[in-house]
Amino acid sequence: KDYSEQTLEASDRLFKSGIGLQELLVEAARINGYRGRARVADDTLPDLLRAAFSTHSISGVLSNVAHKSLKRAFDSVEQSWRQVASVRPVSDFKEYKSYRLTGGMEFLPVSDAGELKHAEVGEMSYTNSADQWGRILTITRKQMIDDDLSALSQLPAMLGRGAAIAFNKSFWAEFLADNSTFYTTGRGNYFSGSDSALGVDSLTKAEKLFMEQTDPDGNPLSIAPSLLLVPPALYVPATVLMRSTEIRDTNASKTYTTINPHAGKFSVVNSVYLNNAAVAGGSSTAWFLLANSLDTSVIEVAFLNGNESPVVEQAQASFDKLGIQMRAFWDFGSKKQEYRAAVKSKGAA
Repeated sequence: KDYSEQTLEASDRLFKSGIGLQELLVEAARINGYRGRARVADDTLPDLLRAAFSTHSISGVLSNVAHKSLKRAFDSVEQSWRQVASVRPVSDFKEYKSYRLTGGMEFLPVSDAGELKHAEVGEMSYTNSADQWGRILTITRKQMIDDDLSALSQLPAMLGRGAAIAFNKSFWAEFLADNSTFYTTGRGNYFSGSDSALGVDSLTKAEKLFMEQTDPDGNPLSIAPSLLLVPPALYVPATVLMRSTEIRDTNASKTYTTINPHAGKFSVVNSVYLNNAAVAGGSSTAWFLLANSLDTSVIEVAFLNGNESPVVEQAQASFDKLGIQMRAFWDFGSKKQEYRAAVKSKGAA
């Protein structure tokens, strides 16, 4: 789907049975002047690699193929963070600050003399920065002699999955870090107890806490919650809670309404990292009510130059290795921002 009909027809005409790794290297080497044997072996491999990589053409072809495999594997790993976080492109690795203005901005009556009173401007700042992440691996001499073309798709796919896993672990570790100080009863964004388990009443309490949040000047925040973030153990109950129009209590003899007041109110977001053993601070009972990240965000992700996926490059291996080296790198960082953008329920006593 990435190429024109003419290109596909030419490819099919020249390589009806496909193309192997050896043939690819030989074709690239010949374009660059190689006139040796058209076979990858110990006596031809050094010359073939030097010729194939004497221009950027083979590197570009391999990187293009590798990037497609990497991106497919990268996208197959959980992307729930995109619904939770705000995203900021940065131009370097230095720590930067984002500012939110506070202070006396509320309008006041104008005097009879027409005098306007000056607003008092304060600042709240949040920090974040991108950092470098990456890995390198090699398509070995053995794989080339064995004509293992699958290395061009399998190895980049492994790098893509590895990049996505590293990002998720880093992001959710930051999301869950220092939650005992970020979410507190004093801040009005945390509650616990046996009645905090996910349900109609606890969700009502969480919504009330969220709606009662105030800005630094004591004014209502005036932002409604939008997302219900849950671990896998609560995904089905949360989905049922959002889709059921009726809630019935069959165990109690009491008068009650059957209408579910929260039906369809929040979007359910599920992340396997919220209680994964590889990420500290997780829980199978805790859940979060979050604002839309476009309004205000509890966490922000910084990407160098706005690149939201890894970059993959390939080249001839260094002199002490017979092979093709492949490296992938990605520059990102995550940092919690506004505590007013979320309410956490412990979901247990």
